[in-house]
Amino acid sequence: MLTSIATAAGSTLPASAGAARAPVLAPVLLMALIVTLQFGPLISLLGFLATDDPVFALGGGLRDGLVLVLLALAVLARLGAAHAAPALASTGWALLFVAATVAMALVSRSEFWVTALNFRRLALVPLLVVAILWLPWSARQIDRAFALIVATSLLVVLSGFAERLAPEALWTDTLKIEAFTAANGFDKFGRLAYHTSGRFFSWDLAWLTGGPWRRMVSTYLEPTTLAAGLAALLCFALARHARGHPSMPLVLCAIAGGALTLSKGFLLFLPLLLFWLALGSGLVQYLVALVVLIATLATAVALGNELTGAFVHVEGLATGVSHLLAGNWLGEGLGVAGGLSNDHVEAGHESGFGTLLAQVGVAGFLHLGWVLALAADVTQASRRNRDPGGKFVASWLIFWTVTYLLSSSSLGVGGNAIGFLGIALYLKGAYQRAGGPAC
Repeated sequence: MLTSIATAAGSTLPASAGAARAPVLAPVLLMALIVTLQFGPLISLLGFLATDDPVFALGGGLRDGLVLVLLALAVLARLGAAHAAPALASTGWALLFVAATVAMALVSRSEFWVTALNFRRLALVPLLVVAILWLPWSARQIDRAFALIVATSLLVVLSGFAERLAPEALWTDTLKIEAFTAANGFDKFGRLAYHTSGRFFSWDLAWLTGGPWRRMVSTYLEPTTLAAGLAALLCFALARHARGHPSMPLVLCAIAGGALTLSKGFLLFLPLLLFWLALGSGLVQYLVALVVLIATLATAVALGNELTGAFVHVEGLATGVSHLLAGNWLGEGLGVAGGLSNDHVEAGHESGFGTLLAQVGVAGFLHLGWVLALAADVTQASRRNRDPGGKFVASWLIFWTVTYLLSSSSLGVGGNAIGFLGIALYLKGAYQRAGGPAC
């Protein structure tokens, strides 16, 4: 049933045909990766319940391995191509950023595993996008991947509605979520009790509700990257709707699910998306304006003020910017600052961009450059194909940019990878339809 729904309302690509076809293993790995991104945390939880083996708490390793195998196949395909097409600007930015991150990792003074975890958070998604662009997918393979993204996203949001309506005992007693999160030694917040964890409750509305508000976490087991995945579903559904395929049920499901995560990034994204559509400006210019405006305001507000509660996200961005402007042009090294660190340097916490500036200094702008180049590539491809839905696919980058500035969850994988994966698939298909493969 879900597959038929996705086929009817799912693919965000314009109709196309293409002779290119990825190696047989690549589509299988891509499908496995999509399923792992959407349901991996829940599968790991069920495995932990069945075996009591803490290795299941480290389920992200399978996801990372799938990305690396796809990347290896992509490199082989690129090297074996008789006439490799020129690389897109975004591909060059991605590879340059990854190279800089490798160099920073090699000279980091942090512990090996902390450095490795931070490297994965920074480099895995750009490498996934490069892999998708380098592999020679057919139009049918791309459509099937989009159909699976939409079908699994719909199942994720419906599962979220169900768990949100269920009593808290589902998590604390039946699924033993506290034991599962505590089993992950790399999780700084894994030992927090269920009722005190920001993953399951938000205190942002306590002034209105008189207490914490439970968050929807669904199969992701946490709300922030789930919000990223639901924002992607919203954008892909809007793209379908713009092409004349009624998709309002998907749009409404995505909005309701995103709101129930209580993600500040998702709630900010909705008015920012509407404002961009009303303004009619270019996406790249809009993203640059958001970065400059939010970073400037955050730094100004944080000066001389101790920010708490939801405003620690503003302070994280401000301290990252201030740390750079204080002369730390090369940062402190991977794992030495930011949210996932040894806490050697208090800078950049709760901000993806702030974390990058504190860890790798000016090299962090390469990552921002990659995102802006990706926005430009998608915009150009959409215009070339006269596709009214392309701008909605690209609009997911508005969501990601806001969370990049104000939340370290932007460096997580999960739903962020779903959003970037959808953009890469769209970009690949759109360029093939125009007569030249994107790479």
